[in-house]
Amino acid sequence: MRASLFILLLCLTGCATYVDRGPRVRTAVEEGDYATAATVAQTFAADQPKDALVWNLDAAAALRADGKLKDSSRLFEQIEAAFRAEEERPGFSVTEATLGAFTSAYAEAYRPKPADRIYASTYQALNRLELGDVNGARVAMARLRFVQQAFGTGALYVKPKADDKYDVAKATQDERTKDGLGMIEENLAGLTAEGAYDDAFSHWLQGMFFLRLGQDPSDRERARKELLAATQLNGANEVFRQDLKDAEGPAVEGKGTIVYVVVETGMCPEWYQQRVDIPLFIVAPRVPYVSVALPAIRPSGLNYNLKVKLDTQDIALPLASRPDSLIAKHFEAALPGVKAQAFTSAAVKATASYLINQSSEEAARNGNGGSGAMLWSIATKVGTAVYTVGTTKADIRNWSALPARFSVARFEAKPGQKLTVPGHPEASLTLPAGKVLLVSLKSTQENLPIVLRCTLLVP
Repeated sequence: MRASLFILLLCLTGCATYVDRGPRVRTAVEEGDYATAATVAQTFAADQPKDALVWNLDAAAALRADGKLKDSSRLFEQIEAAFRAEEERPGFSVTEATLGAFTSAYAEAYRPKPADRIYASTYQALNRLELGDVNGARVAMARLRFVQQAFGTGALYVKPKADDKYDVAKATQDERTKDGLGMIEENLAGLTAEGAYDDAFSHWLQGMFFLRLGQDPSDRERARKELLAATQLNGANEVFRQDLKDAEGPAVEGKGTIVYVVVETGMCPEWYQQRVDIPLFIVAPRVPYVSVALPAIRPSGLNYNLKVKLDTQDIALPLASRPDSLIAKHFEAALPGVKAQAFTSAAVKATASYLINQSSEEAARNGNGGSGAMLWSIATKVGTAVYTVGTTKADIRNWSALPARFSVARFEAKPGQKLTVPGHPEASLTLPAGKVLLVSLKSTQENLPIVLRCTLLVP
């Protein structure tokens, strides 16, 4: 009995290294130090195989932000190959894969969340476009379409079944428990108001590709469908409506260069661990500690709007989509299942602690082993408390480098005109000649340097 208890403690307690290491990468991204973020994330990926996927997501995004598009594209290709290998396994379930992403434990390998799949494909499509790889971009667009159809929906989430053995519902009605859960819900409320399960920007990106680089009428129809999906998700965006109008009408030769400006700003929500006290709803005061640690998210606070000028003219940057709200929307839908699993796990631990403590107390009362039995009884209570606390950890691994917002502008310009970001002399470029240009702009905080690139999409 004694040996088994200590073996149990050794096996089930330990340190979750991501909690310590994750902020290092996120902080580097927040500060605009993408080279450091990429290097550190890749080092951690090699050092922690079970967390390699989430580290590689951060590394690939940082490489892209740092202008190393080929390296970023190669890493995203590895990431998507891992996604496809999972999806092609016999018996794969989109719903189970999604729910597992929110309920897996640190002891298990990281499982990708819907946002991971959607934005990995979105970034890969952007990488291919900026590298001038039209055929590769077409493949990336097909992958993105599949991912959005499969994972960009609330139908993935089902209400968890009640556990007859443990009264989880009763536990959630306790006032202290409701207070803890209320903190999670309060932080979510500010993020989910404008949230959607799917991403309008990603649909627009596909539509723009098939509209501007399409080869035949079927591509034009693809463009129409994707742009319609984008406008249905965000009808306020004038760029979406303009491109949809172009896709629905006859092809018209523009008078000047069509310039698209894709802007990423801010940082996605911060994940943290919220401990929630659970009433002793199973047995008796012998259970020394009963609580759950739930994953939770809160706004990063790094969210602002940039200004862009074409020569002296202000260019509007209408909101395209909010990755922060998409992440929150999926998390909110998964939360009932996360709570049910965590509460049931707490109940199992409480029951195990109760049985062990009861057994050791009875042995002490019966005089089996004298003072040694009494000491063992005390040690057992301490051990079960350590076990319960040590194994109550929320899985807060996440792709921390995603932006809060995507914005998209469209305008006509002439070669030689200058695009600038007021207050950022490093962020300026002279527009080259061409029919269609794609400008990529990224900034995490208002007072930090801005990444600015221009790609010739259609000569």
